[in-house]
Amino acid sequence: MASGSGTASGTEASSSDGSYERWIVFFVAGCVFISVLNTNMFNVALPSIGREFDVTPGGLGWVVTSYSLVFGIGTPFYGRLADIYGLRRMFMIGVTIFSLGSLACMFAPTYELLIVARIIQAAGTAAIPALGTAAVFRAIPAERRGAATGITAAMVGIGSAVGPSLGGAITEVVSWRGLFLFGSLLILTLPMARRLMPEGDPDEDATLDLAGGFFLGAMIAGLLIGITNLESFGFASPWVIVPILVAIASGFLLNYRIRTAKDPFIPGDLLANGNYRMLVFIGFAMLLTHMGTLVTVPLLLDSVNEISSARIGLVMLPSAVMLSIVGPIAGRLTDRIGALLPLRAGILISFIAMLLMGSFGVGGSALTVTLILVLTGLGMGLANSPMINSVSLVLPTARTGLGVSIFHMTFFLGGAFGATLITTVIDFRASSSNALNVLHSGDGANFSDAFLVPLAISGAALLLSMLIHIPKPWDVGAAERAER
Repeated sequence: MASGSGTASGTEASSSDGSYERWIVFFVAGCVFISVLNTNMFNVALPSIGREFDVTPGGLGWVVTSYSLVFGIGTPFYGRLADIYGLRRMFMIGVTIFSLGSLACMFAPTYELLIVARIIQAAGTAAIPALGTAAVFRAIPAERRGAATGITAAMVGIGSAVGPSLGGAITEVVSWRGLFLFGSLLILTLPMARRLMPEGDPDEDATLDLAGGFFLGAMIAGLLIGITNLESFGFASPWVIVPILVAIASGFLLNYRIRTAKDPFIPGDLLANGNYRMLVFIGFAMLLTHMGTLVTVPLLLDSVNEISSARIGLVMLPSAVMLSIVGPIAGRLTDRIGALLPLRAGILISFIAMLLMGSFGVGGSALTVTLILVLTGLGMGLANSPMINSVSLVLPTARTGLGVSIFHMTFFLGGAFGATLITTVIDFRASSSNALNVLHSGDGANFSDAFLVPLAISGAALLLSMLIHIPKPWDVGAAERAER
């Protein structure tokens, strides 16, 4: 088994210094927090944007869809470009594009230009989570990497928790345009990025496989457009079938390119790594489960429990708080005992939470739902950091940039699939009075049926977690030092 990431040159050489490690974790975590905050604040401002530009709810969907498409496609591109041109350079380019896009959003005079500005912003945002994680992998020894990824994972939870309420407050007090101030100021961190970010090992002899990148982008775009249209048009609609067929055809062409190209966009040895493939599916499954739940529970509480939006927010909050608290703890556990135990425990807890939600949460009291949501936060918090950190433990140094980018891409796709699949089941089973889950009784049979989707997916992830082999951090660290 090839060892995980090691240091490369220059800045990385100072990674033994504790203050440097703290600074790079602080910097990356802050950038990730701003990028997550940007996404979560924006959605609550959509009604205000619609009123200002006189855009229908259906039209507003384009500003969300376009952002998601570019973010999903851009993430693996940054990973590959970082392998060729250097991690620091591509991260700084991404931050610059993100800040300029944010500035353009603030002053967009028309809705069409706002969409263009959001596309520019997404083209920059795509660099931050994946390359920030890759920087942590390269700068920090394997034995302490878990704690670092735990902190960045906690920032995702905090950003998701405070984003909607902060976005609502800024929109009400200032304007929706004020939401983009945070992002536009991120460009001021470039001197710090230049000083802290590791350069990596750029391979100047490598070439960018544009055909392979095009096929990968077409596959992602087809999947995202197809699943986005699923809820509105149904399975049999050409607006769903055609994009999915494009995605399937692009997947076959990408696979052919991987096998035949001299320097393919996705190296064959990356996908040949069975442990990495299982990690990618587990990441996809966990975010499908988590995001599907976060989208579905507010709908459940509104239509079945009939409680106010303010109370719904209070029900959702403890889960995000739990995720933020547990993330760093899970990271430190990974450093001390390895990734497998917290990973398996997190997936098992998520599986149990889905069973409880579909059986007793649906139709139960708001308190019952809150307690089960705390379990989902605990499960995701335990699994998230070990999942991400494990990418650096199962891949060689040269593959971590692209490897973590593809992991983040499938992580993102899992969230998109989860939200769409579960809400589609809710609509499809809307007229049902009896749930497929025999443990459920009472109202909301269609919601109970919907939770069978994340239950099945998290169950599959649990089975895979029993088969995967992830080296211990101290073994990888010893191998890294021997290589140097």
